[in-house]
Amino acid sequence: MRRGVVCLAALAAAAVAQGAPPPECLPPDPCRLPGRPGEVSLVFIGDTGYGLGGSSEWGTHAQGVVAARLETLCPRPDLVFFLGDNIYWRGSPDLFAPRFDNIYQRLLGPTGGRVRAALGNHDVKGCQLSERAAAAPPLTCADALVDLVREDVRADAAAGVAPAVGPWIDPAVLERARSVTPRECPPAYDGAYEQSQETGTPCFASAALRHAPFGYGLRGGHPLRYYSVDWPPASPAAAAGAPRVRVLVADSNTLQIGHAPFEDNLAVRPDRLQVLWIENQLKTAAEGAWTMVAMHHPVYTPRGCAFKLLGRCLGGHGEYPELRRQLWPAFGLGEGTGEDAGFAPDFVFGAHNHFYARSRPLDGSGFPATTAGAIRHFVTGGGGAPLYRMQPLHERFAAGGSFHHFVYLRLRADEAFFWAIDEKGDVRDAGCLRRGESRDGCIGRGTYTSADLVCEEAPLDALSCPPAPP
Repeated sequence: MRRGVVCLAALAAAAVAQGAPPPECLPPDPCRLPGRPGEVSLVFIGDTGYGLGGSSEWGTHAQGVVAARLETLCPRPDLVFFLGDNIYWRGSPDLFAPRFDNIYQRLLGPTGGRVRAALGNHDVKGCQLSERAAAAPPLTCADALVDLVREDVRADAAAGVAPAVGPWIDPAVLERARSVTPRECPPAYDGAYEQSQETGTPCFASAALRHAPFGYGLRGGHPLRYYSVDWPPASPAAAAGAPRVRVLVADSNTLQIGHAPFEDNLAVRPDRLQVLWIENQLKTAAEGAWTMVAMHHPVYTPRGCAFKLLGRCLGGHGEYPELRRQLWPAFGLGEGTGEDAGFAPDFVFGAHNHFYARSRPLDGSGFPATTAGAIRHFVTGGGGAPLYRMQPLHERFAAGGSFHHFVYLRLRADEAFFWAIDEKGDVRDAGCLRRGESRDGCIGRGTYTSADLVCEEAPLDALSCPPAPP
């Protein structure tokens, strides 16, 4: 009886806050299907945090309907990655429950663990990067890297096993870290962000990083602002027959040197510790693992416009060449070349522009690749925020459009299938690839709900795949 009274009160409060009731007041999850054998399924979604629905500055927002569509996935995805701007406009903790916890509680589940988040520029509004170093003398940036990697992989290691340093640290990366100055080695945890003393604007980055439902990693009790996720968990039962996956959730806010992503155009110091960490985590991923980088700012993107005035594009975003310049060495790519050192990620997911775009497999120069080692870049910023207009696509893009959506990815040992699914459940783009091939294929049989999927070679002149038969 008491539970019923409490839930009635919670329902009333949720209605006022335009949220949803707490998990204990919900009926059991209707999805009872276990995960598909031999597969890992992931969702990527960005720019969500506007609330259930309504109108805003330049258009309608649709977080609630996209979340409801995401909730129809059954079996439930193994992992869901939120690519930043999780709470608009300034990431206030007052909005964590109505704009995240309540909306995604089916995904969060009773024990959490499925959801992971990256920081977006709106999540760090009012913040500046601290002048403190990641390691106090006599320790060096190399010591900070060792400590970071050990703590980063601890959560995904087998229960009760404390990771040793050796298998998780690449010797060449460690050696370069020894020459990094404290100035270029800011902390990897929440203490890296602090309130701007010039403006006094509140900074909520630390509160976001410490909010458990967002799923950030922990470093000795301090939340990590960038971290890796290894899947399946390191247990024989969970890993049986499933492919290995390593996702690097990066903090791109501090990687855009010269672009001042912070609200008040504050200076941004180099973040070489994060760049070294990215390279290390790519190099030390399990043999045969799918690797990917997930962050807020996209490496490649069509130009976006919030609106046009007198023929000029206002708002929206273009590309960030400085971000690319920093990441290419960490990806093992030669800047301005097609060279590949063999440890580049398979996928890079970004958001920031409120639409969908998918690149062709690209080399280090940003052109369609003709050899193995290509990277597929996705922009998935249609998770609920008002949409941007998209300027015409460059030849590096295979597909794109301005619509609310999420990206659903199903991985097998040597094949990957992807779908861009809008709020109505319609598939706006889909395709597949085989590991090591420089061309994407088409799904010859099956849909995103099918247990049976077949990846077929795409016609040479095809810009996108035709709808797959059921």
